[in-house]
Amino acid sequence: MLSFCNRGRIGRLGLLAAATLSVAASLTVPSIASATVPVVESVGVGARIRCGANAAGVPVYASHADKIVFALTGPIQAAIAADQPALDAIPRNTPLDIKVLDNPQRIADIPGKVLTFIGALDNTFDRLQVQIHEVKYAMVCPTTAAP
Repeated sequence: MLSFCNRGRIGRLGLLAAATLSVAASLTVPSIASATVPVVESVGVGARIRCGANAAGVPVYASHADKIVFALTGPIQAAIAADQPALDAIPRNTPLDIKVLDNPQRIADIPGKVLTFIGALDNTFDRLQVQIHEVKYAMVCPTTAAP
């Protein structure tokens, strides 16, 4: 028995809950639950989005970009020695983010993108100092209209 009582009376919430239960009780539910398992697709196709065409009829495609949230956990070596002080000044163990262009027809090397973006060497030791927190993406169709 269901009762949402308020000093001996069923309140509005109780009436709603009782009505909801009586409606739910009239539904027929199969005794065996089943779900359709999606097919595993082993062929990857790049997300190349066609936005339209320019005035000359040439197809215009979306630009793809990644927002990579990362943290540097230790020392890393600059690709150019003169940049080492600037690289050392980047905060450690703090979430940071970069935005980089992406090719939808290639596999993204996320740690490599971070290291090359900040001007570090892309080597095994420096890769261990990059902790990836999150990767988001965006696809933007350019406009062909004049401003």
